[in-house]
Amino acid sequence: MSRGPVDFQEGRQRFSFDDRWQVAKYDQESPSRTLQSAIPGSKAIDFCARTSRPDALFLIEVKDFRTHHGENRERVDGSTGALAKEVAQKVRDSIAGIIGAARTNSDPFWSRIGKGCASPSVELFIVLWMEVDSFGQTAQQMKPRLDAHLKKLKEQLRWSGAHVMLLNEQVWANDIPGMQVRTVARPQ
Repeated sequence: MSRGPVDFQEGRQRFSFDDRWQVAKYDQESPSRTLQSAIPGSKAIDFCARTSRPDALFLIEVKDFRTHHGENRERVDGSTGALAKEVAQKVRDSIAGIIGAARTNSDPFWSRIGKGCASPSVELFIVLWMEVDSFGQTAQQMKPRLDAHLKKLKEQLRWSGAHVMLLNEQVWANDIPGMQVRTVARPQ
């Protein structure tokens, strides 16, 4: 866990969190590794975070589909629901791992996050940060394509009682205060 300001890189995306945030790269943290070791095949979201407002938690999954188009065709097609199902499974497994960590880990960060995941008085936000090729389209022209993904994602995550968001650099980029995301250069 890191207290902001802090930067993390996930693929080609650099996530910058200001001093309002406490952030863990969940898929690299011990609660995630413990669950994946105990239950092979378990999945993990990329980031788990809380803001200085103690009643708000964020689970963030990052996908960048600007390359490898052929192998991601089904996942990029919002009508299939394949990506929504994949993200929902990661959220389900991550919440289980976080609550397990709150019960077995002495780290106060995981205790607060685990209690927050289980408490209806805490706002839970599930964010899919998804970059796709714009193919020269404006943000307004891209929105319907992304809305199809958001609709499927909300259906798959209805069980969580969370606020579900789909964001990217071009559309809805500034919807989370204190968090900035930018693409870094592709390695040569």
